[in-house]
Amino acid sequence: MRFKLKVRRGARALVMLIGRPEIDFEQFAVCRCDERNFREALRYAQSRVALPTFIIGGDFAIRAAEHVLDLRGVVAWNPSEAASEAASRLTVPLLVIGGAPQVAGALADASRLTIGGDDPELVAHVAARFVGAYS
Repeated sequence: MRFKLKVRRGARALVMLIGRPEIDFEQFAVCRCDERNFREALRYAQSRVALPTFIIGGDFAIRAAEHVLDLRGVVAWNPSEAASEAASRLTVPLLVIGGAPQVAGALADASRLTIGGDDPELVAHVAARFVGAYS
């Protein structure tokens, strides 16, 4: 298996972590995968837990969002301007952490957080609050 699903008792949401983010969420079911096996990992995870789904990743997370059932939100870490068009089609809340400001500007329900450098602990904390608020 090229992805890992970790389900915690009492989980309120399924978080799909795509690629780089090494974030540990204590209160959610988490499935780590990469872009190549995202669809397979998503099917697998959603067939095992009936929870609202969130995607966390970069540009790919924004582009893949329109294909996710029961999607409640997207957290994009350092997305490029190239993801702006896909972001404009989102129908769920978007949290942009770093990256191109045009991405957050492409969607009415978007928030943007600018942080100096990569601070994984801060990203994890903010992403967990976002998922908790919208789940």
